[in-house]
Amino acid sequence: MVHDYRTRRVTDEQRRELLAALGVGGAVAAGGATLDDLREAVSTDESAELAAFGEAVRSDLAGEIDADLLAERSAAFADAAAGLTAVPESGLPEGNQPREEFAQVAAEARPAYEHLAELGFFESTTERLPEFTPNYIENSVQRFVAAEPLAASLAEMDVSPEEAVDLLSTVVAHRRRIGDRHWVATDQLNREQLEFGEFVPPMTQAAAGGVLLWLEDLDEHLWTNKVLITDEILADATWDARAMAAGFALMLDGAQRVSERGESDAGDAELAGLLSSGFALQAIAQNLLPEDAYWITEDMRAER
Repeated sequence: MVHDYRTRRVTDEQRRELLAALGVGGAVAAGGATLDDLREAVSTDESAELAAFGEAVRSDLAGEIDADLLAERSAAFADAAAGLTAVPESGLPEGNQPREEFAQVAAEARPAYEHLAELGFFESTTERLPEFTPNYIENSVQRFVAAEPLAASLAEMDVSPEEAVDLLSTVVAHRRRIGDRHWVATDQLNREQLEFGEFVPPMTQAAAGGVLLWLEDLDEHLWTNKVLITDEILADATWDARAMAAGFALMLDGAQRVSERGESDAGDAELAGLLSSGFALQAIAQNLLPEDAYWITEDMRAER
């Protein structure tokens, strides 16, 4: 029997936490909720912080981004990511070499990533982003939910409306973790105490680049360690990989929208909500993947 990764990776308690953060806890049932359900119930206030971030990124990069390249790569990336839904049912790789299902997703994304890196997208977004406090993440997710067009990129990669809610539940459930451990505003970094090496990549680049590195490694890891890996571990790894890909897709969608000059603060706030939700999901999912599929304990491993 194929393990249902959704019911394990995201609990009703985490879904209720999302609803509470959006202020719709009494209006929507946690189990089986869709983005449309949330959108009908959520109300948004104007966020000066989000609008300022979105406007600043547009100002930095408008006219620099190759929208045609991103559109082409986004479509290929979405097709490859949609194929991951079949991985748990296909089971573990057999034969003398790994499959390349996850690596193919990364391969379709890398040209877009390299283009964004070359033109300074990651420097701009890292410099302009405020600290990822729980309140900022909640506001970003709320803005994302409220704007229907922002979820289109998830549907293109075969993320169901219920799964989209689960992805956002993952972001909200770990909003304190990302703020405490992974994401502070650039102007709050103590550069004298940074001891990671001569080059510290922009945080948004570390999030997006990390996604590609994990996807490029995962096929080999599953094949090499298949004697240890259960159907449950495979399904959880697939969920985490799809979550990383979903965050990357939101980032690509945001990058394309940067070239479309907004006519109001609301458009800038929506852009900020889209990018911030995408970066948060990328960072969180790639920190969950090792726990679910790489650090395999005796209790987790397949029977000998």
